Amino acid sequence: MAEKSHLTYSAEDLRRLRTETFLREVEPHAEIGSTNDRALVLCGEPNLPVPYLILTERQTAGRGRGANRWWSSDGALMFSVVINAKDYALPESRWPQISLTVGVAVCETLAILTPTTLTTASRPHSVGLKWPNDVWLNRRKVCGILMEVPPTRCGQLVIGVGLNVNNSFADAPAELSLIATSLSDETGVMFDRTSVLATLLQQLDRDLKRLANAEGSLVETWQSRCVLRGRMVSLDSGQRVVTGLCMGIAADGALRLQSPNGEQRFYGGLIHNIE
Repeated sequence: MAEKSHLTYSAEDLRRLRTETFLREVEPHAEIGSTNDRALVLCGEPNLPVPYLILTERQTAGRGRGANRWWSSDGALMFSVVINAKDYALPESRWPQISLTVGVAVCETLAILTPTTLTTASRPHSVGLKWPNDVWLNRRKVCGILMEVPPTRCGQLVIGVGLNVNNSFADAPAELSLIATSLSDETGVMFDRTSVLATLLQQLDRDLKRLANAEGSLVETWQSRCVLRGRMVSLDSGQRVVTGLCMGIAADGALRLQSPNGEQRFYGGLIHNIE
């Protein structure tokens, strides 16, 4: 597929994002290595107007957690937003819960934008959270989230999101087409990406405030949206691999696994071998 050399986001699209959401500035790119990498470079600049959005049509080195890489074709929504934790009164103790909070915002955005297209007469479309940073649609990945703390530890945080909107997985590598999907693939509908992004940013602003206020409804949402609950999973914590029955997500964001050694809680790791 030929690379795009131009932006499909118009000046009006960028104006909408600045006026309809919490953003103070938008930095658009036709192509970039990684929006998160660019955001991390910008963090700590004394005059950076936050919240600040880096938006791109295409990433050549998009990153996931660990050694994972983000694959997408044209039509995906790829961005990173820099926020100031102090603006939300978010103490460091709640930073590990931000990825789940972003995931909740994505789930709620899908429900807002597609109340009818995500449900058919024959079967409901299932939207849920795969701990700690993915959103699933019909048991396949539709969104990945990567929250990073700048090495300067300046109080700013980077939230990276890759949401499959109008990009089809018909041309994806075979191993990906089995585990990933897009809104257009599932619904047969082409979406206005600017509207999707504006709605998502509005919801994210609300949910970050809910996290800061320790609202129980936010915790209830990520617990009820957990797609791993009741399934056997193997988790690689980086030091060991633990296999157990997922008991859901705790109020503090930890994944609960019932293993032969009893219940264990994990605050990070990679999930393998879901059964």
